[in-house]
Amino acid sequence: MFRAKDRHKCQQLFERYYSEGKFHDAFYRELIQKHVIPGTRLLDAGCGRYLKFSKELAPTAEVIGIDLGPTLEATNKSFPFGICGDLAKLPFRSEYFDVVISRFVVEHLPDPTQVFEELYRVLKPGGKVILLTPCKWDYVSLIAAATPYFWHRSLVSRIFRVSKDDVFPTFYRANTPSSITKALTSIGFRQRELLMINHYPAYLMFSPVLFRLGRFYERLTSLEMFRSLRATILCVCEKAPNLACSRHGLIKRPKLVQT
Repeated sequence: MFRAKDRHKCQQLFERYYSEGKFHDAFYRELIQKHVIPGTRLLDAGCGRYLKFSKELAPTAEVIGIDLGPTLEATNKSFPFGICGDLAKLPFRSEYFDVVISRFVVEHLPDPTQVFEELYRVLKPGGKVILLTPCKWDYVSLIAAATPYFWHRSLVSRIFRVSKDDVFPTFYRANTPSSITKALTSIGFRQRELLMINHYPAYLMFSPVLFRLGRFYERLTSLEMFRSLRATILCVCEKAPNLACSRHGLIKRPKLVQT
């Protein structure tokens, strides 16, 4: 298990079947670009330690990334700025941002509705929130939900060769098309787009046999009748232009964290 030659065979299988593929990050970038123009104020909610997407968008937008992590790779001398903070208690005034983006964060939220309310509050009327998150019914999510966190944490860190500190607990409380739509619209968001996107068997890149099984599953769920089992949910919602925020008042903005 996790042998170098098996990883190499999986890479060859990937190049054979998926080298021309278009996956969730490509769709995510395209949707963001549709809603970002020069000068857009953008919040990257759960930006991650390295602010990957924040840095990509900084040449065009005024980007602020926020994450619970104690250290963020941001100089805070120019965009993107990085703030250590809680998504459930955003340190920004109401109606401050034009766009909020969030990539693979919703599944980690113990109370998604509370966070969605905060995203709604800080968005300007007509502002967009763009969310990318795993589907609860994908086999990877089902395995993660059914296994102890310590086991899941160890396995994922070995598969992707990342620190265990970069693997977080998952709850999947708004991770089906219906549940995420219900949670967002109950606050006042209007759903504009919802895509169910398949992915190559990234979690199975250590075993050629499992990779082939993953490819079969991916082809099966590409059929419309199995759409709800696809790996990833990508949705765009809008704060209605003429509706007031669900919460009001100004929040004092803390100093940006220097790293």
